[in-house]
Amino acid sequence: MLIEYIATTFEDAMRIEESGADRIELVSALTEGGITPSYSLIEAVVRGVSIPVNVMVRPHCQSFVYSAADVAIIKNDIKVIRTLGANGVVIGVLNEEKEINRIALEELLTECGGMDVTFHRAIDGTVSLSHSVRLLSEYKEITSILTSGGNGDLAGRLKAVNEMKIESGKAAILVGGGLTRENILSVHSEVNTGHYHFGTAIRKNNSPIEGVNLNKAKEIVQLLKG
Repeated sequence: MLIEYIATTFEDAMRIEESGADRIELVSALTEGGITPSYSLIEAVVRGVSIPVNVMVRPHCQSFVYSAADVAIIKNDIKVIRTLGANGVVIGVLNEEKEINRIALEELLTECGGMDVTFHRAIDGTVSLSHSVRLLSEYKEITSILTSGGNGDLAGRLKAVNEMKIESGKAAILVGGGLTRENILSVHSEVNTGHYHFGTAIRKNNSPIEGVNLNKAKEIVQLLKG
C-alpha cells in the first residue's frame, strides 16, 4: 500500500508526514493542476521530512504540449531537483495529436538519473489510455503512472483503471482524481492497485488554496492501512 498526498507548503509536508502517508507530491499552484515549486521550497521539504518527496515538473499550466524551450526548462528543472535530493519527479508530455510525445519524454528521462519517475495525469488526455500505458511500460525509468482512468463517471473510470493495470508492466498505477475519505474503500475494492493519490480531499474545506487538515489526512491513512 502506498498513500501519496499533495503538499504545496512546508507546513503541508510536515502534516503529511505526521499523518502516516508514505510519500509527498510537492507542487505549486494546485488550483492550476500543479506547476514546478521553487527550489527553496523543494530543498526545505526534502531536508525537513524523512518520507520520499516527488516533485512536479511542469513549467506552465497552458497544456501538456511543450515547445523546445519548455522541454529545455523541464530538463534543467529535473537536473536541479536531482541535486536537491528529491526522491523523484512527476512529468508528462503530449503532442498535438493527444499522444505521448516519445521524443520529448526520452529527453527528459535522460536527466532523471535514477530518481523515481511518475508520468502524471496528462495520460488522461490521450486518445487511447491502453495504448499510452503500453508505451509507458516500455520505459524502465517510469515507476508510477498517475491516472483517474480518463474522463466520465466513476464506474467507467474504474473500469479503465483495471484495464490499465493489465498493460502497465512494472509501473504502478497510482489512482488519483476525485478520491475522498467517503469513496476510497469502494475504489480500493474495485481496482486494488494499492497506490492512491489525494489532493483536495485532505485539505481544509476541500479547498486547493487551504492547507492540509491533519485529521482528514490521518483518517484516510487509517482507513486504508487499518
